[in-house]
Amino acid sequence: MSMTPEVREVLRGLAGKLDAARHGEQTGLVQEAAVFLGWSPQTVYRQLKQAVGWQSGRKPRSDKGSTMVAEEALVTLGAVQREAIRDNGKQTLFTTTARGMLEQNGIELKVSNSQLNRLIRDRKLNVAAQRCADPVQALRAPHPNHTHEIDPSLCLVYYLKGRQHIMRDRDFYKNKLENFAKVKFKVWRYVLYDKASGVIVPWYCESAGENQHKLFEFLMFAWGEQPGRLFQGLPRFLLWDKGSANTSAAIKNLCRALGVETLEHQAGQARVKGGVEGANNIVETQFESRLRFEPVESIEQLNRASMAWSLAWNANLIPGQDSRLRRTGLADPVARIDLWQLIQPQQLLLLPPVEVCKAFMTAKEETRKVRPDLTITFKHPQAERTAAYSLRGLDGVNVGDEVRVNAMVFGDCAIQVAVSVYNGADRVYQVEPERAYDAYGQLLSAPVIGEAYKSMPQTAIEHAASAMDGQAYPGMSPEEVKAARAKKATPFDGALNTHSYLQDVELPAYLPRRGTEHALAAPAIEYPPLTLIEAAKQLKQRVTAAGGEWTQDRFQWLAQRYPAGVPEDQLAAIVAELTSPAAGTKSPLRVVKSA
Repeated sequence: MSMTPEVREVLRGLAGKLDAARHGEQTGLVQEAAVFLGWSPQTVYRQLKQAVGWQSGRKPRSDKGSTMVAEEALVTLGAVQREAIRDNGKQTLFTTTARGMLEQNGIELKVSNSQLNRLIRDRKLNVAAQRCADPVQALRAPHPNHTHEIDPSLCLVYYLKGRQHIMRDRDFYKNKLENFAKVKFKVWRYVLYDKASGVIVPWYCESAGENQHKLFEFLMFAWGEQPGRLFQGLPRFLLWDKGSANTSAAIKNLCRALGVETLEHQAGQARVKGGVEGANNIVETQFESRLRFEPVESIEQLNRASMAWSLAWNANLIPGQDSRLRRTGLADPVARIDLWQLIQPQQLLLLPPVEVCKAFMTAKEETRKVRPDLTITFKHPQAERTAAYSLRGLDGVNVGDEVRVNAMVFGDCAIQVAVSVYNGADRVYQVEPERAYDAYGQLLSAPVIGEAYKSMPQTAIEHAASAMDGQAYPGMSPEEVKAARAKKATPFDGALNTHSYLQDVELPAYLPRRGTEHALAAPAIEYPPLTLIEAAKQLKQRVTAAGGEWTQDRFQWLAQRYPAGVPEDQLAAIVAELTSPAAGTKSPLRVVKSA
C-alpha cells in the first residue's frame, strides 16, 4: 500500500490513540493497524515515525550508537573498500576480506562482520553510501537549440568487401583484439541531442577513428537545413566530452566564430550529458537492431535509413510504437519535434554556407596590441581590407594591452576580442569595425579641432591612477596634482614616516670584536716638479691675492733658486716668503741654492 493521503490520515488517527492508550494497550493497536494496512508491525512503527512524526516515548538506551570498535578502525575499513572500487563502479573488496587484511596489520575489529557492516552503514562509510556522495544537479535548457549534446560511438555495424557485418560479442571482445584489426574502416555513429526538446539526430561515417573532419561533416549535417527535416540551426552551447574537445582545435575555432560556446564535462562524468547517452542507446536499440534483418550495403544507404527513422521517431510516427518524450514536468507525453517547434525566430540561428564554415574552421587566433587611441586593426576574412576596431569603454582594456582576436561569422565583419584580467580569467567582447569616416579618411566620431574636445573614457589603469592620486594628494584636482608634482611637493602631506622611525630602533648590544692591525703602510706620494713658467703663473696669482707684488727680479730669483723645477709642495712656503714684511724692499732677494 502506497503512502496516500488516506493512509497518512489512518496513521495520524493511530498516533492519537497510541498517545491516549494505557500501558500494555499500544501493541494491540499497532497489530490491528498492521492487519488493516497490510503491513508488518515494524513497518507501522517506522511509518508512524517517518510519515506523521510519532515517537513511542521510550527512552533510548544509554549506550545507543557506541561500539567497542574504534572509530579510526571503522574509517579504515570503509576506506580500503572504497579504494577497491573499479572505474565501472563495481565493488571488488568486501568486509569479509577487508577484515582479515586489517587484522593482520594490527587493526582490531572485535565484532561480527554483520555488525561491522551495520556500523559503517550508519556512519555512511559503506560503498553504497559513497556512490551517492556526488549528487546530480538537474540542468535545463530554456528553449530549443539552446544546448546541443553530441557524442561519437563505435557502431556495431561495419562493412567488409562490400557487405554489411554486425559485431558480435563472441567475436569482438578484449581477448580477441585481432578481430578489430581486421576492420580497418569502422562505422562511427554520431548523435546529437537537443536538451530542451529531446530531438535526436543520428549520422554515420566510415573512419579508422574519431577525427575532426568527420565531426565537421556531422555538425554541418545536424545544424544545416536538410530536405524534409524541420530541425536545424545553431545552438548557444555545445556540450561534449574531453576526448572530443582535446582533438578538435579546428572545431573549437569554428564554434567560436559561429558564437557557439563549447562546454566539456569532466572525465568520468558522462551523466552530465546523459541526454545524448540515452539517445545513443535509443538509436542502437530502436534503429540499428533493424539492420540485422534488412541489411544496407553502404554508408549512404545507412544514413538514408537513419534519417527516415529519426524523422519518424521525433514525430512519433513509427507504427506500433510510442516515441513521445516523457518528463515529470510534462502533463502529457509530447512528440519531440512538436516541442522543438516552440522555438522563437530569434532563437533559430541558421547555419552559414558550408564553404564559409570551412574557412573559419582553419582560421587561427591572432593577437593585437591596443593602440594609444584604444583601437586595434584586423583583416577580417570577409573584408576586402584591414579595418580599425574601437575598444573604448570595454572593461579591462588598456593602452598597450595584448588582446586575442578571432573572426566571427555573423555581424558586420565582427570579431571576438578576449582580454585576460587580473585573476587569470578572460573577458570576451564582440566588436564591429569603425565604418563612419569622412572624405579624408578621418573618423566622424572624432571632435573637430577648435570646436569641441572629447576626452577618452578612462581605462582601468586611469581609474586606478586617479584613486592613487587622491590618496597621495588629497583634495586636489588632476591639474593641481600635476602642479604639485612639478613643484616636488611632498606626497601625503608629509604625514608618512618613511625613515625617521629607524632612528628609534633599539639595536641589540654586541660585545666588540677584537681585530688585527693591517700591515699595509701608506705609500709615499711623489709629485713631479712644476716648470718655472707653471710655477710663476700660480705664484703670481697667489702673491698678488695676498697683497704682494710679482716682479721680473722675483722670477729671476725663482729661476736661480729652483733651476730644475719648483716642487709643488713648496709653493705655499714661497708665497709666505715673498709676502712677508722683510720682502717688501725692492732689493733682490737672497738666492738660496737648492740642495
